[in-house]
Amino acid sequence: MNKLFSFAKLAMVAGAVCLILTTSACSSEKSSTSVPSLNSSKVISLPNGEWPIGTPEQVGMDSKEIEAVMQQAKESAVLSMLVVRDGTIVSEYYKDGMPDSMLAVNSITKSVTSLLIGIAIDKGYLKGIDEPIEAFFPEYKDSFDSSAKKSITIEHLLSMTSGLHFPEWTEWNYMLKPMTETKDWNQFILSQSMNDAPGSIWNYNTGGSQLLAAIIRKTTGKSELDFAKEYLLGPLDINSVEWPSSPDDSNSGGFGLKMMPRDLAKIGQLVLNLGIWNGERIVSEAWIQESTSPHSEGNANFGNYGYHWWMNQYSGHKAIFGMGYAGQYLTLVPDLDLVIVVNSAFSKSPQDTLLPIQYIGRLVKAVSSNTIIQHQ
Repeated sequence: MNKLFSFAKLAMVAGAVCLILTTSACSSEKSSTSVPSLNSSKVISLPNGEWPIGTPEQVGMDSKEIEAVMQQAKESAVLSMLVVRDGTIVSEYYKDGMPDSMLAVNSITKSVTSLLIGIAIDKGYLKGIDEPIEAFFPEYKDSFDSSAKKSITIEHLLSMTSGLHFPEWTEWNYMLKPMTETKDWNQFILSQSMNDAPGSIWNYNTGGSQLLAAIIRKTTGKSELDFAKEYLLGPLDINSVEWPSSPDDSNSGGFGLKMMPRDLAKIGQLVLNLGIWNGERIVSEAWIQESTSPHSEGNANFGNYGYHWWMNQYSGHKAIFGMGYAGQYLTLVPDLDLVIVVNSAFSKSPQDTLLPIQYIGRLVKAVSSNTIIQHQ
């Protein structure tokens, strides 16, 4: 359990940065904010599972600007940085010099869980996101002690609007120790009181992600990792991951995943491909579009929140990203066919999670204006 807690300390993701922020209220209606729709102009294939390597100029990017960004990153706590455009790696850096090193992605784990929920729906294991979660947890029927708690759905867990008391960013000082030190994480989460009506207030809640992992296990009969190996990681030729277990053998749904940066980039490219990989449908386009659309206001520094994905704009370009504590980013810029992976160890202060955003913004700007016009 100590090992699991060490992962959990890193799970505070975006939330940890919000020491100076307050959570934003969200309506139960769909957000009216501009949706970064994924209208990808091309589908990238990697028949042998390996990324092609090219130069920035080959894909319309400024090599001098990219090199300047990489140099600055090398002098910081960035552990790796990877830039993929049009399905080609045009720049990559690894502090240890090893592209095959598995690095912690922290709460980007949540975005992977979102994809797996979509796949479970596609495969018929789940009817949809409107299902109340009470039906999946009959062993905790006494915990569903109010009409509000009985009305929590899968969608509320995905959008972090369940209303459950989960002071991850406040009382718990951005740590999950109150949950991870218990013998039954699901019971701990479900026994929390209701602070708000489901669907009314956004509150960062890794507990909700854990319940999603449990729902995957309960409906598929497989742990999240085994389900992912069959339907997501395997088809993408991602063969080396570490994913800690939970007490119910569901895996940690919101934190703890480790993988190679090049493999994490495949997850991003799959989303840009609208769920297709090497001609095979991995997850439905409908799920990709819905999960990467805003369903709450999120918070001021990061942008809107979808179903375990964040949305914002860099230099006028809509971006979709997963984010983890200490500076882990999987950023997708659909209209530029751009994927950026950053792994970091910015852990001196929770606000340091924000630091890689400056590099990501500059890499977006490094796409030439002529190339942008060609893509539009």
